[in-house]
Amino acid sequence: MYINGERYVPHGAKMISVINPATGEVVETVPSASPADVGKAVSSCADAFLVWSQKSYAERSMILSRVSAMLAENRQFEKLAALLTTEQGKPLHESRREIEGVIAVINHFTGLSSSLNTDFFENKSNNSYSFTLKKPLGVCASILPWNMPALILSWKIIPALLTGNTCLVKPSSICPLTVLELAAVFSAGGLPPGVFNAVTGPGEEIGEQLAQSKDIKRISFTGSAEAGRKMYEAAAKTAKKITLELGGSDAMIVCDDADIEDCSAKAVAAKFFNCGQACVSPKRIFVFESVYDSFVTAALKHVSQIRLGNGLSGTATMGPLSCEESRKKIIGFVEAAQKEGAEILCGGKIPAGVAGVAGVEGAEFEKGCFFEPTVIVNVPKESRLLKEEVFGPVMVILPVKDLDEAIAKANNSDFGLGASVWTNDIRRAKKAAEELEAGVVWVNQHAKVLPELPFGGVKDSGLGRENGYEVLNDYLETKAVVFKF
Repeated sequence: MYINGERYVPHGAKMISVINPATGEVVETVPSASPADVGKAVSSCADAFLVWSQKSYAERSMILSRVSAMLAENRQFEKLAALLTTEQGKPLHESRREIEGVIAVINHFTGLSSSLNTDFFENKSNNSYSFTLKKPLGVCASILPWNMPALILSWKIIPALLTGNTCLVKPSSICPLTVLELAAVFSAGGLPPGVFNAVTGPGEEIGEQLAQSKDIKRISFTGSAEAGRKMYEAAAKTAKKITLELGGSDAMIVCDDADIEDCSAKAVAAKFFNCGQACVSPKRIFVFESVYDSFVTAALKHVSQIRLGNGLSGTATMGPLSCEESRKKIIGFVEAAQKEGAEILCGGKIPAGVAGVAGVEGAEFEKGCFFEPTVIVNVPKESRLLKEEVFGPVMVILPVKDLDEAIAKANNSDFGLGASVWTNDIRRAKKAAEELEAGVVWVNQHAKVLPELPFGGVKDSGLGRENGYEVLNDYLETKAVVFKF
């Protein structure tokens, strides 16, 4: 845990082991927070709010800019990237990209205007004036997932901190170490004690306590749809403001005029990034029938070039799944698909731990949570692969007659986070952008999330948005003031 500007381990606390998913080895242990520990962290944030909220926007921006510079310093940057790979499993180059993303988020928000937009009105009929004030909310809680803990942390806390709030963060027990290290960097950069606290431990119990606490004014949650609904219900009891990012089953539509070589390569890169553990990875790929066979052939070629291995090796392009529970879920999806009649074109199993196997490193894979990159076709329309979020290295490719069928099938999902269309026809791109039921639509790219644009989903993919200028207002209370003399 990190409370009041320092690492905190309560006497006699139960410890949680953080496991390297590539080796099965214990990296470090962190304490499991008790209700009293969570209360201590909340109180610390509440006390710090009295000081932090009084600083000017420019002062807060200056401190966060200093943190950004510290993160970009080579030694600190590489330390964070290696730690992220060690506890989460992704290849080192992907961890570096994630830390770069954190820096980009900080730089974007600190680069905005040094004042917040407010309104001013003059009513000449009764000689009165009115205007609005923007005030920070107080203590804001962020509940993080394990797939991209550093980047998603920045989405949640940077707008909150910049607008004068204090932050209590609950990282996943699978990947808490990078978040704790980031808390220390923020402290070293000048963030006052208690402005950014982090508690580790069981998500359900801590989440429930945060939802019930009257001192917590807002919650931003990223996780499963089931857990998000529970959080929403709990937060409603105290009328808490809330943002929910609950995952997706993103569709990718490949039209017959698309560059098949280019989009198949980018589809594979997006699908198997972070071992398929990304909310916006393309989980259902709809390809026009006339180019379906050529797309599948090209995709298989690109998948065969993936090198599976320990993310710290420097040569691996895909690491393990983040934990054994995740691997069991993926095995369950693949086995169910086989029983449903789907065809596995490659992968679909745990790799053999034999040195020299093509496409894999020479490590003993049975010690980690590895799973081969998998491509599946001929998937029945009622398959779990199309109905649920498949959070792993499984690519599903389906043929469609035309754009209308592709959009209809893409929208036939309880999720609506992201979607993409690949075409050189602006009319097709416009139609897809307007008709796809998703919070984000990309054209000729996929999974490009920018801090300057709002990010979030529709339907079961969540509630509210992160990033974009608009998110600053989510961390502010608007007060109307009317003057007459």
